[in-house]
Amino acid sequence: MTQPLVMFTVVGVSFSAPSVAFDIVVPRDDSTLFTGYAKVLPAVVGLSDFSGPYDTAGASRTVHLSDGGTFRETIVRYERPAGEHATGHFDYDVDQFTGLLSSLVSDATARWSYAPGSAGRTHITWTYGYRPLPGRAFIVEHIIGPLWLRYMKKGMKAVLQAIVTERVDARG
Repeated sequence: MTQPLVMFTVVGVSFSAPSVAFDIVVPRDDSTLFTGYAKVLPAVVGLSDFSGPYDTAGASRTVHLSDGGTFRETIVRYERPAGEHATGHFDYDVDQFTGLLSSLVSDATARWSYAPGSAGRTHITWTYGYRPLPGRAFIVEHIIGPLWLRYMKKGMKAVLQAIVTERVDARG
């Protein structure tokens, strides 16, 4: 029997249209956003083995971590917001973990949505689910989970700051 996913979600609000937020965040170098947490959870330090442009369902890449671990991401949905009042989606599945996570989880899933809010705001929701290996659910949910949620909150803060910074830089 397949283990259920252990899910985590964070939400941030950007003062920009969904298409603007999507266009700034989705193609951004992950190493500028996901810088580790408390020397316990590793930073993203590089990307390799792209199967092609990373902007279509089926595209994949390998993510390299500061602790020497890696994992493979494969896009399952890439939908840029079609207008100011449309929601965008960037969803990918994760597998082929090496390093510490390979002894705890078999795979994971990530879902990002960029939904219109009031007065030109965007609600960015990031949901991440780990599928624990048999006998590892407690560790993933109660030991890794609280740290991972803090990592996600730190990552969301970096995402929101990147949107502000890039919009200011674009204005000159």
